[in-house]
Amino acid sequence: MGNDRFFLQHSYSSSRASVRERTLQWNWTNFFRKGKVAADIRPMILDSWKRSEQYAVDPFETKATVICDDYELEKRKENNKEALTLIRPFMEDLFEIVEGTNSIIAFSDNEGVVLELQGDNDITINATSTNFKVGVHMNEKLIGTNSIGTSLALGRPVQVVGAEHYCKAWHTSHCSSAPIKDPCTNEVIGALTLIGYLRSTHPHSLALVKTAAETVVRLLEQQGLKHEQYMINNYFSAAMESVSDGVLILNRSGEIIRYNQVASHLLKLPAHEQRKLKIHEIEKLTPLQKHLDKAIQGDEVIIQKTLELPPEGRINLLLTSRRILVGGDHIGTILILKKTVPNELRTMRAKYSFSSIVGKAKSFEGAIHLAKRVAPTDKSVLLVGESGTGKELFAQAIHSESLRKTEPFLAINCSAIPKELITSELFGYVDGAFTNASRGGKKGKFEAADRGTIFLDEIGDMPLDLQTHLLRVLEEQEITPVGAIQSKPIDVRVIAATNHDLFKLVQEKKFRLDLFYRLNVISIPIPPLRKRKEDIKLLAETFLPTKKLSNDVLESFYLYSWPGNLRELKNVLEQMELLGDGEELEAEALPSYMKNQLEEDDQEDNTLYQSYADQTKKESLIIALKENKSVGAAARRLGVSSSTVYRWAQVYGIEIKKVRDEKKI
Repeated sequence: MGNDRFFLQHSYSSSRASVRERTLQWNWTNFFRKGKVAADIRPMILDSWKRSEQYAVDPFETKATVICDDYELEKRKENNKEALTLIRPFMEDLFEIVEGTNSIIAFSDNEGVVLELQGDNDITINATSTNFKVGVHMNEKLIGTNSIGTSLALGRPVQVVGAEHYCKAWHTSHCSSAPIKDPCTNEVIGALTLIGYLRSTHPHSLALVKTAAETVVRLLEQQGLKHEQYMINNYFSAAMESVSDGVLILNRSGEIIRYNQVASHLLKLPAHEQRKLKIHEIEKLTPLQKHLDKAIQGDEVIIQKTLELPPEGRINLLLTSRRILVGGDHIGTILILKKTVPNELRTMRAKYSFSSIVGKAKSFEGAIHLAKRVAPTDKSVLLVGESGTGKELFAQAIHSESLRKTEPFLAINCSAIPKELITSELFGYVDGAFTNASRGGKKGKFEAADRGTIFLDEIGDMPLDLQTHLLRVLEEQEITPVGAIQSKPIDVRVIAATNHDLFKLVQEKKFRLDLFYRLNVISIPIPPLRKRKEDIKLLAETFLPTKKLSNDVLESFYLYSWPGNLRELKNVLEQMELLGDGEELEAEALPSYMKNQLEEDDQEDNTLYQSYADQTKKESLIIALKENKSVGAAARRLGVSSSTVYRWAQVYGIEIKKVRDEKKI
């Protein structure tokens, strides 16, 4: 009788068992003890029994055999965290309906592991005696036919009553389970189950569980829609912030319900407003009010106008409006504010980004990594490297990754502008500032680069008196044009570059120490090509993708010192492309100056080698003479003839007798 302990105190005696219960028990006994299949076994149950036999499940088992350990159970709960959060309160509501009927409500994951369980005390205690508790595996492959495992196997609601269970342990219970499917993927995520004593079996139990599972699916669908809406809102916000134009969204009343940071910066709107701001309340847009009225009413507007937007001054603004339609109804308006660039500034744009920078050498990748880190900031940057290493390329890439990327990028070579003109070139001048000055004055480079980036190349060649002006620009963020009385505020990021040792120039009194510290907030050393020769092949393939380089050419490239760095490499490849025939460039196409240099380097290497060889030969001869009794013995030690020893001694100025006498001493 030990195998019949499950729910023993509440099971019927054989005399009181219903005909249906006796029939189920008889069918089970005949099948498992005699191998006979009764005609009234439900096909679903019979198929499950046969599967369970194939899984080698013991039908006389009295307990569940597999229980999750604490670690696995917590992991499974974590994987089903979202579903459990939603289902727990629903299970509590469902249990209130069946409470007092000796029932258990359980939720299992998609592998049949029970993760949550609520039930009346009496039946819960009895169920625990057969290991039916949180963490138990009820998969059909482990415990045979049962409503949880079979429902998951078939993917549909299942009720298993009494001896329809494969294992004898659950013959005195009824179980009804319905799978719960993800409404998005239609994949089963678990099963909801109602368990009771056999005597309380009711066909409505399955209907109740099925309805409950469908309700959970609807709740999951609603939760999914909330997540989807949250994702859409976040995606929409990210999209708004990714554009370089100002974007405002208005409702039909002209109230601003959302705007991006560009619009906030342009119109000086508060980051967080307690009330909805009306578009008419923005004073900076007053000149556009009649166009805004049309936009709010649903007209599509495109208008360009010059506005005064302190502190940015006069800017050309392009206003574009678009209606927001839902089901054909106009519910709001999108306003797009775009600053248009005057013709003279259209060319002042960075052409390159970090994707344009080629190189995998460790030192070079370090420079790229540092440049990427500093790009989003507004810090001054000092690029240090030899001529032709790509300093302006780095400067443009930094600008392209900064918040100023839509604004001007101006490059100035400080060594290329005559000393007497550099002040007016950088800071501009007013009308009548000097003889032959343009009427109306002229903007300097700093003013032209306002809100953008200015790249000061060869900063080490800037005259000392001009360094004072530059220091003030960096510290005060204002410029004073030549001949002007008042200063002008500007907002410019400065990226400087040099091929000099600026600190050495400071010590030589050729560069201001305070300016050095102001520029050297972030210093990025860019290695010369001779220190990143592993990149030569990659660079050549980038500069000249239509041609291949022969091994001789590559060897020559690796041996050459490249004083002109990337600029020289690009120039050499262009020459070779013109002179070389075929798809592969040979060493004959190398520039003559490069061939000569390589030959000189080779001769120097040979001379150096000969010098080392001679020194080694002389020392070996002296040692052999000292350690051997005769010239012949010394010659044999060196592997040469005696005449060779005498000849070497003469060449290297060695007195054999004197050396041998030193040995005796």
